[in-house]
Amino acid sequence: MSSSEHHYPVVGRKGTGGAFNRFPIQTLEKDHPYQFALFILAFTAIQQRPDALKVLEEPAASYMEIASIHGKPYVEWAGDRNKDISADYSPTDKKDTNPVPSRFGGYCNHGAVVFPTWHRPYVMLIEQAIGNVAEQLAHDIEAHNPGEGGVWIKAAKELRFPYWDWAEMDVATDGLPPVLYEDKVKIMVAGGQKQSVDNPLSFFSYVGGVPSDFADETDLSAPGQVAYFSKWLRTYRYAASTPDPKGSQIDLLQKTLMAGAKDLRNRVAHLFAFNDDQNPAIAWDEFSNHTAESKRDMDFQNVGSLEGVHDTLHGLIGGNGHMSDADYAGFDPIFFLHHSNVDRLLALWEWCYTEYWMEDGYEQDGEKYPWTQARGTYAQVYNEQLLPDGPLQPFRTETGDYWTSSEARFLHEKAYPKYYSYPELAGVKVDQAAKSPQERALARKKIAVYYGFDPQTTAKQMPSHTWAHLPVPKQEDPAVPTDHTVVPKYRIFVVHVKLVEHAYNRSYSFQLHHKGNAHSSPQLIGTITVFGRPDRSPCKACALRRQAGSVVRGMIPVPPELVDSIIKSNAGGHSLPAFDQTLGHIKGEFIGKLVDASGTELATAEGGQEAPQVPQHRVVSRRVTPVEISLVSAAVAEHVEDKDRPVYLLDWQHHDGVFSGGWLATHKDSE
Repeated sequence: MSSSEHHYPVVGRKGTGGAFNRFPIQTLEKDHPYQFALFILAFTAIQQRPDALKVLEEPAASYMEIASIHGKPYVEWAGDRNKDISADYSPTDKKDTNPVPSRFGGYCNHGAVVFPTWHRPYVMLIEQAIGNVAEQLAHDIEAHNPGEGGVWIKAAKELRFPYWDWAEMDVATDGLPPVLYEDKVKIMVAGGQKQSVDNPLSFFSYVGGVPSDFADETDLSAPGQVAYFSKWLRTYRYAASTPDPKGSQIDLLQKTLMAGAKDLRNRVAHLFAFNDDQNPAIAWDEFSNHTAESKRDMDFQNVGSLEGVHDTLHGLIGGNGHMSDADYAGFDPIFFLHHSNVDRLLALWEWCYTEYWMEDGYEQDGEKYPWTQARGTYAQVYNEQLLPDGPLQPFRTETGDYWTSSEARFLHEKAYPKYYSYPELAGVKVDQAAKSPQERALARKKIAVYYGFDPQTTAKQMPSHTWAHLPVPKQEDPAVPTDHTVVPKYRIFVVHVKLVEHAYNRSYSFQLHHKGNAHSSPQLIGTITVFGRPDRSPCKACALRRQAGSVVRGMIPVPPELVDSIIKSNAGGHSLPAFDQTLGHIKGEFIGKLVDASGTELATAEGGQEAPQVPQHRVVSRRVTPVEISLVSAAVAEHVEDKDRPVYLLDWQHHDGVFSGGWLATHKDSE
């Protein structure tokens, strides 16, 4: 253990009588009024709002301190204060001289195999802080209201940090739940009455003013479009470009979120489509993070990553606001409800794919490779190997040692107690191990179907004569498992995306649109977001990734109904087109856009071979050009005897780039 003046152990809700569920925030509000009331009151208290009850005693557990772990201000967390940071000072590093001589480079754990495991104790920390305060409040309430003895204390002990499932079906129609943005919320008070109070989930006001190293993002693209991080006294979502916005522009947020909801749902579903015979370490790499460090002969056949979906949600929720910038995102209270859901998806995936794990590296063609991460020098040397039992700074256990990725798992011999679970989904209770591999497989299929990935049913709904020309492997093909049969006349199509992480000196997104026709406007298909920090950020991990030219990967599933529509609209006479023709038709229906967090268009591209070439003087610079936007497809096989088992994806084919005509710079930042 490194020397420290003080550490605040992250133990979650230890001593509360067991593991209780983290509920959806809507369920907590509707069905658990006492827990919800204590949650709101305790969240208000750790935010240190002026009207909050004064019960906070531990500085490390204040919201200001917890939120700052994710980025600015670049000082060590109070719960893990290091004794001497001056020894790390380098006079040749410009970032060390502003604002103070310190080489502390933050705790960035993005783009690495530890992305999911590091964020788990992070959410446990705020769960612990709120729970501890809730218990104090419950004791006070019962002391002054003897007739309600046992009600509030019981609720406090069972309280766990809620989540918001942004991949639920109703997000496409309802958007963000009111409890996450309305400034007032009704809670239960003593005596069984309801009272309207300030809602700590809608925004956070900085305690003691805006930290000194917060800086305006003045290079957001639209003329006059600025994120006034140095002047905003509170957090905003989709803020107007003014130092003093009236509030978050929720209508714009809702419109953007609902437009992207179906894609989010599809991508979550595909996370449970990993085959059951993959290399365990490489499968974990592909699932866990958006970089995918492992080398592969065919690096286009993965089905997406948890971090990648997480990134897109940050962009959809933030707009010109805090959630879109990794340095400030932790201060928006919705950050933690978002990450509680990310943790839930991780827990479900862990349960289904228990054998898929990072190990101490991966093997490819007989060579062994370590996992590495470019992190700040505070915790590790540059590019030090990441190991399952390696430290997850700054989170310590009761023994004073740092949490490890092995301890962060649920179902592992080294797992550290969590004291929380999630409501059952598809027969899965994440803190209780499956009885057999078959049980895990059946649940995996149910979860994929729950979120909308059900190619067996979809294939039956598609007219066979329309899809008959799509090639699939023959049954005797070695790629077809012996106990599976290929679903005929059906393929899934996915757009594979590779983006330069630091192309635009801020967060930005690739949007895939269907261009529509004379009777309809272009429709968003999906979004891959680069959730980043500007070059000026003191984040050491980001600086090193920038030097290395890191690339963010993503996969956008193309809805089968859209593929069907494209095939039908291009059908000629009674003869079926060749497969290559269909691929050309699909690409020709696409429009690509690069947009920044404010929604401003930076560049655009037309899909297909017939798209006109962008004039050389209008083409985007190589610095911002996407590394790859290509169309890929896979065949689907189902189990011969048990149709309830997961499908098997095979025969992945790379169909080359979508935007052969090039990218048109529509803003100066792309030139």
